[in-house]
Amino acid sequence: MVVEAGGGTRQIRTIHDLGVLLVEDDDFTRKLISRLLHDIKVRAVFEAADGIQALDILRKNGGDVDAAICDLEMPRMGGLDLLHALRTATGNPLADLPVLVLTGHREADVVKRAIAYGISGYLVKPVSKADLTKRLSFAIQKKQ
Repeated sequence: MVVEAGGGTRQIRTIHDLGVLLVEDDDFTRKLISRLLHDIKVRAVFEAADGIQALDILRKNGGDVDAAICDLEMPRMGGLDLLHALRTATGNPLADLPVLVLTGHREADVVKRAIAYGISGYLVKPVSKADLTKRLSFAIQKKQ
């Protein structure tokens, strides 16, 4: 996958080339998944505690973010609202950003709503390193 970042072009070949935005309100879970991302050696990890912080990071560092992992239930702005903002903003260069949904939910209606926003995958808590690696790899393969 070729990503045009701030006027430049960056080739994404493996998960090690990825800049990942992690959006999770629970500090412990966010630190745990951030550690897993560092363990699998992604290029960069950006952290946000809710959708509003995530949008701010994307405004400032969007060219360095190649994929997002997003919790569904968060205060201020949840994951579905963040997905809606990403997918529907006119002229948004990140409208097709691969997003993995992270949640403790397995209810069909929640999954269907997330799928309707074009998610790239679904991670159920607690997340393992193997599952995270597999889902990220799959998400970037879908984009190529």
